[in-house]
Amino acid sequence: MRRRGFSLTEVLVVIAIIAIFGAIMTPMVAASRTGMADTTARLLWSDLEHAQMLAIARPNTRVALEVDGDGGGWRIIDLDNPTVPLTDALDSNSNARSLWVRLGEQRAVACEDVTISPSGRQIIFDPLGGLNTPGGPDKTLTVTGPLAVRIIAVDPDTGFVSLQTP
Repeated sequence: MRRRGFSLTEVLVVIAIIAIFGAIMTPMVAASRTGMADTTARLLWSDLEHAQMLAIARPNTRVALEVDGDGGGWRIIDLDNPTVPLTDALDSNSNARSLWVRLGEQRAVACEDVTISPSGRQIIFDPLGGLNTPGGPDKTLTVTGPLAVRIIAVDPDTGFVSLQTP
C-alpha cells in the first residue's frame, strides 16, 4: 500500500524554507526601493556640482539647474536662453551632450517613482561658484522616493552642495 500526501514534518520544512527565503529577500527589495531616492539624490548632487563648475568655466553665461515643472527631472540651462539646451562641450572638437535628466530614462533609468520638489525651482550659480543670491537662505531640493526622502542643500555663499537624510 502506497502512502499519499506529505507528512507534517515535510510541510513544516517547506514552510521554514519559504520563511527564510522571504526574510532574506524582504530587506533586499526594500533596499532597492530606498536606493531609488539615494541614486536620484546623488545624480542631482553631481549635476548641481557640474552646473557650478560650468558657471565658473563660463563666467559670461548665467548657468542654472532647473527642476522640471512636474518634478520628474532637471536640466542645466543658460538663463539668458533657457529654451536652447546647454551642452557640456567647451569647444567645437568635443562631442557635446545635452545636460538634462528625465527620471526613469537614460542614466536615471533606475530612478522611477521618484519626484523632486519644489518643482520648477532654479538654482542659479554666479561666476565664482556661489549662488546668485548670496546671504539668502539655503536652496534646498527634496528627493522623495517610495521608501526614502533625501534633501540636497546648496549653501548660498559658498555654493557647497550637501546631501542630508531627514
